[in-house]
Amino acid sequence: MHTKMTLENAAAEGLSIIVLTRNRRELLRGCLESLFAQEDPGIPLEFIVVDDGSNDGTKDMVRRLTASRPQWKYVHQEHMGIATARNAGIRNSRFAWIAIVADDYLLPAGYARSIRDFFRDHPEAQIVRFKIVASAGTFFCRVLNAYHEASVIRRLAFRNSTWNRRGMWQRSVAEEKITTDHDLEAAGAAAFRAGIFQQIGGFDESFSRGEDSDFTRRLRTAGIPVHYSPFMHIRHRYDPHLWTALKNVFAAGRASWRINAAPEQKPASVACILRLGLRSGLAALYWSCWRTWQTAGPARFFLYFPVLLLLETSNRAGFFSECVRSRKQTPTACHRRLNP
Repeated sequence: MHTKMTLENAAAEGLSIIVLTRNRRELLRGCLESLFAQEDPGIPLEFIVVDDGSNDGTKDMVRRLTASRPQWKYVHQEHMGIATARNAGIRNSRFAWIAIVADDYLLPAGYARSIRDFFRDHPEAQIVRFKIVASAGTFFCRVLNAYHEASVIRRLAFRNSTWNRRGMWQRSVAEEKITTDHDLEAAGAAAFRAGIFQQIGGFDESFSRGEDSDFTRRLRTAGIPVHYSPFMHIRHRYDPHLWTALKNVFAAGRASWRINAAPEQKPASVACILRLGLRSGLAALYWSCWRTWQTAGPARFFLYFPVLLLLETSNRAGFFSECVRSRKQTPTACHRRLNP
């Protein structure tokens, strides 16, 4: 279940920036340096580093770098997962606007000012997320960014549209504009009005990954849109190891089953699970082709495709494995959305 949040001191106009980290000291150092360079947004700022049980010297490094910066706070917890770290940061914040960033992000100097301007210009908005771009030009980073970029294109271009799979080889272009007409998560260095957490609660701490997708589902159930602003670019330093990427997308696939499952349905039969396994394999092949074509183009198609196929297959394998596991524990249906 999601955590109820009480933020009694989050009434004053100002921005709390929460940085999530665990055992990535050098990545965190770069993130902190980008935040040290923030331009003055003309509002109070605080920075909260939430350390989810690091044992690589992160604590000493953070305290050394922030010793002369009173607006910085360090929060350490035993390793309990990213959702718990998010909630810890929210509970320790004290301003009306809260931004949550990962330690592998590099924030532009105008990040805080852009959040201030956005919420002042859009008083009805509750949440804004930004565009993620690759920070490095290595082959693997470009492929991982292509995987992410294709997902963003699909969720922007095909929302409430009549697009179908006959358009596989037709390139899709999403207009660069501030919009709520999409299926994107409240992630991507997103900023929130603090009251949103009192309204719908915090992040579900039972999720080891995909907690932002679950949170976004609850937002949409409550009729709260997520604004997407592509004009602020957040540089993402992708992990250079394929195995890490495969583990992450596998975990995301498992979380997707949990989010999309309908507990009131009857348990999936063996035949239904076999059909789902076949459909998952075909979907992995189809969507890896589609993602590659949308982002790589003809010249690079055969270079990107093997990696994207591995990533998509790992994601579908996570989705399918969670279906099989959940059949043994709770009633779930077999017919699920295959495009998490």
